[in-house]
Amino acid sequence: MRTVPFYRQVADTIKARIIDGQYPVGECLPASIKLEKAFDVSNITMRKALTLLKDEGWLKTQRGVGTIVVRAADDDVINIKQSGRFNDWLNWASGKAQNVDQAVLDIDDDRGPIHVRNLLSVPENENLWRMRRLRSRHGEPISYHVSYGTRESKSLMKKKDFKGTGSLIEMLQKRFPRKIIRIEQHLEATIADMDIAKILHIQFGDPIFFMEHLYIDALEKIVAVTHLFMRADRYRYSISIDLESIGDKNLPSLT
Repeated sequence: MRTVPFYRQVADTIKARIIDGQYPVGECLPASIKLEKAFDVSNITMRKALTLLKDEGWLKTQRGVGTIVVRAADDDVINIKQSGRFNDWLNWASGKAQNVDQAVLDIDDDRGPIHVRNLLSVPENENLWRMRRLRSRHGEPISYHVSYGTRESKSLMKKKDFKGTGSLIEMLQKRFPRKIIRIEQHLEATIADMDIAKILHIQFGDPIFFMEHLYIDALEKIVAVTHLFMRADRYRYSISIDLESIGDKNLPSLT
């Protein structure tokens, strides 16, 4: 079971209050002595919590004024919009609409995870190609993308194609010999291990979204797989459900 330091619990609670609007941007937090009493913590614990929030960009100290809230919840949150329209999804996937910077860390041969090898039906004596990308906003890492593919598409992988907001699906659509007809997306909530925490500049055990994309061609064959590790404090998942299209008789029970 993960043990979360108490100062981190305090920091996360204050951050939740900022997101909820209890501590608005531009206003001062209550004095430290009041916060210590409210949270029933020592001065050392509160100082560590406030320092963490300052390092994360939520707060700043102004001499003679106090500790001021400087960042709103939506300042750096990327909205994953699922409306059923490909262009909406592509704008999110590429980061075009959110001023996201992308860096290709490397493109190498790799054995790849067993799960991915099975999806791609790769023979035991064959390697995959692997491409690692890091996306940042305002200089802070927000997501880490690891893509895998078969030998057939290895020659298509060029770093220059992924400068700025270049995306894997755009490249596959332009250059892959067969048409990509579908992307399957699987999403789950998990926590950062030590490797992911280091890459995303977060702590071990912090919440993240894990998303798997399967790129499927006209032969119903999976030609590439991308694993995305996204900071849960930088992404919001939203979906639009059209009730008009299903009719009253087929309307499911919603609770």
